Amino acid sequence: MTYKLGEFVRFVEEDFEGHITKIINDELVGVTGEDGFEIPVQTSKITKVHGQQNREEVDFDEEHKAPTIPVGPFISEGIYLAITGDQKQNIGTFYLVNETSYELLVSFSSEKAKQTVGEYAGIVSPKDTQKIYTTKISEVSSWPLFDFKFLFHTAQLRLSKPALEITKRIKPIDLSNSKKHVPLLNERAWLFRLDEDEVKIDAEKLKESFFSHRPEKK
Repeated sequence: MTYKLGEFVRFVEEDFEGHITKIINDELVGVTGEDGFEIPVQTSKITKVHGQQNREEVDFDEEHKAPTIPVGPFISEGIYLAITGDQKQNIGTFYLVNETSYELLVSFSSEKAKQTVGEYAGIVSPKDTQKIYTTKISEVSSWPLFDFKFLFHTAQLRLSKPALEITKRIKPIDLSNSKKHVPLLNERAWLFRLDEDEVKIDAEKLKESFFSHRPEKK
């Protein structure tokens, strides 16, 4: 059986379970449990725990699915990346948090050494969350570059919203900030806004501000 990083597995002959945090070869993987310690184990000695896998099989046949229509005022912004976990467990779990009224069609991939691998593809419902990735917190300095692509879908009559593409690199200093409570997850997490407008710098105003603070020569 083929295993992937982030999948949740259980030992066949022992009372132990955890996430796959290293692929050593086709027959050997590293599994990290709640204690944060990584244990090398043969793939023949573990089994997948369904319902807690990182990469999911997604059914894109929406022909018979009723459209999701949110109740209340329409919210057009509010897409976040939330990372849960701590240094003790050493497992960081990535969630997409969709606070908007849109259904989000998502493609999420990671890039390292100019090579890209797809990590998640699927739909995140309005006012909902989705687990998309798992990795070691202790290796944050070598985490890959993360690439997000979003399409916005709604059954309501709205002005068209262009697709959104975001690249994000998480640095160790980002995890030194305090966690925030995320109501949709009902737990605390490091939170990163993905759909906020970029801050534009006005060069002329910046120059005026610089010179206005310089002391006058006597």
